[in-house]
Amino acid sequence: MRVQFTTSPGPGPSPNQSPLRLLPLAILLASCASMTESRSNGARDAEQEQAQSAAQPAPAAQADPQQQGIAVLPTASNAAQLELIEEINRDGVRPAGGPPIDIAPQPVDGDAGEVVELNYEQADLRLVLEELAEALDISLVMDPGINRTVSLRTAQDRPLSREDIWPLMRLLTRDAGVVINRVGNVYNVRQVSSPTPTEFVTQESLDGSSAARIMQVTPLIYVSAEAAIEVIRPLLQSEGDVRQFTINNTLAISAGPEELERINQLLLLVDADPFLNQGIRVYPLENANALEVAEELTEILGLIEGENPSYRVRGIGRINALLVTAPATRGFDEVSRWVAILDAESQEQVEQLFMYRVKNLPALELAETLGQVFEEEDEAALPSLQPQDEGLATIERQVNLNLVDNAEDPAGEAAAPVTVFTSEPAPLAGVAAPAAVSANLQVRIVADEATNSLLIRASARDYRQLLTTISQLDVAPLQVMVNAVIAQITLNDETRFGVDWSRVAEDAELMPVENTVQTTFTPVLSGLMFTRSFLDGAARVEATLEAIAQNNEVRLLARPSLMVTNNQEGEIQIGAEVPIEAGQSISTGGIATTNIQYRPTGIELYITPQINEDGVVTLTIRQVLSSVDSAAAGVNNNPVFNNQEISTTVVVNNGENVVLGGLIQDDEENLNRGVPLLNQVPVIGGLFSFQRLSVERRELFIVLRPEIVNLNAEGGGVQYSDILNRFELVSQLFEDMGI
Repeated sequence: MRVQFTTSPGPGPSPNQSPLRLLPLAILLASCASMTESRSNGARDAEQEQAQSAAQPAPAAQADPQQQGIAVLPTASNAAQLELIEEINRDGVRPAGGPPIDIAPQPVDGDAGEVVELNYEQADLRLVLEELAEALDISLVMDPGINRTVSLRTAQDRPLSREDIWPLMRLLTRDAGVVINRVGNVYNVRQVSSPTPTEFVTQESLDGSSAARIMQVTPLIYVSAEAAIEVIRPLLQSEGDVRQFTINNTLAISAGPEELERINQLLLLVDADPFLNQGIRVYPLENANALEVAEELTEILGLIEGENPSYRVRGIGRINALLVTAPATRGFDEVSRWVAILDAESQEQVEQLFMYRVKNLPALELAETLGQVFEEEDEAALPSLQPQDEGLATIERQVNLNLVDNAEDPAGEAAAPVTVFTSEPAPLAGVAAPAAVSANLQVRIVADEATNSLLIRASARDYRQLLTTISQLDVAPLQVMVNAVIAQITLNDETRFGVDWSRVAEDAELMPVENTVQTTFTPVLSGLMFTRSFLDGAARVEATLEAIAQNNEVRLLARPSLMVTNNQEGEIQIGAEVPIEAGQSISTGGIATTNIQYRPTGIELYITPQINEDGVVTLTIRQVLSSVDSAAAGVNNNPVFNNQEISTTVVVNNGENVVLGGLIQDDEENLNRGVPLLNQVPVIGGLFSFQRLSVERRELFIVLRPEIVNLNAEGGGVQYSDILNRFELVSQLFEDMGI
């Protein structure tokens, strides 16, 4: 059957005929729309009442924690955690989207092979739409304001089928700015004069709206507004628009009713709860490390499914479990099989006994340090390890570790398992791990002081992880070679108040150092104490001493070199020990015994270095100068001691010189010379003799030069020979100066 529609340019349908023909239908539609709106308003009010009642919070007494969507994992036992995991695990369901919105008319009974030939030339669009609607057997309500013409012709050998007529009508109306809305079984055709919305609705109140352009406010719950816009925008016509409110994640969509219906159906699929619509599975692991299994499982899934697998895997180290997500209804059967394979028990999980021979630290000290690492932060400090009767000390911890597995193989020399077991040590209380650590680890550490070794009972995998920490602790400590020059300067008239070090080392940069001075002066000791730091270069030790020796007599007292471990105290003592009476004791037989003690005199120097990562040395220095006052006598004829002490902390670079000076002492000497025998004759003996009081002022100064010695560095760091060779220049200077 062939239907032909042909027209030529003309006035189109009579305006008196079309409205009269459609008037009864318009009255019927108006009454239907009124009833529909009434029912819609009633249903809308009921929905609003339900929404308000649902929005009101329930009483606290009726709250059921099992009805919450997300399971909360408090501090629970293993059984409780397994129950919570079972609640979390789900395969997921697809979002329940509504049926697709289609306003196309239903096909009518007729010849399936019926075709349509069209031939319009500058025809009125209203006439064309009416004739096409008649071919589809649908009813139209035509807007009289439509005033457009159209030309349309189909090929004779390729006519249109009835299924092609409706898409053609949509094409003609869209290009002409005309919209078609379906109301019941009637299609309302109207001209859109402006893209400005004439009605504002929500998703719930969209039904029944007959406006040509509507703005719908749509709050989003699960998806971001940016992501939703990317999906919605292709569905909008040229007049449509969509805006977002970032603060409350809301969309404002401006479109026709049909477009909004399609968009709302799409949002039902896009804005869905991921916890309900996505498959989630938690796999607690018993043997393997969760982080390692996560990497291996991700690689396996990538090989099977391709570059972007549908499964996503994340290792949770703190609870040693895997979190696997998948699209809805994807299932986890295959993933569960792979997890079981990767979590199989192996020789790596069998507990063994390992011996670690400590190289640089006392074994007991290293064991105590490891015990403090595993100690819970809020617990009181555990008692320190004490040797047992067998010479062993023990720590046992149930901990969680997350250590980098880059240690040497446990089968090597330092990790060789031993078969001899010691007596069962008493374990200490288990300690929970902090939140930043992961894999379940159970270790028992025994310190053997006799062989300076650690006996560690653990699995091979756990031992490799623990060995990483042990190897970083068991390193040779940094040391400082402190080269000291202790000299005494005899002051003259120009330097009677002490050496002006700023003038002596005027070419060097002087840095004042904050210090704390504690000194006890006696009448024969005077002067001030100070500390100066000389940068290396023009103010080297030999140049400084040479400048002083030009105008003063310099006498070298000592040139010791002392190797001091980092953060340990080194001591230099130069002088003699003077006996003093400490007290008396009387035995039962009445015999009195005098207790003698020896007190050191001379120069005492105490140095504690601290090295930071940048090679800067912090020196804590305490210098004591003591001497016996021969002119005074103490209790029980004990000698009187003159003491001067200086305490300071200086920060110097590696190889930099530090000068401590200002300790001045006055030596008085009475000279009595004359002609032998004659100077002893009474009355006239003074004519043959003379007397003079000689006073000498001497200043003691010490030059310190710290050199860092790092035995862990390549080549051993700074060698002893290098330090001594550089400091030998000072000795050569002293020889040239005759001191």
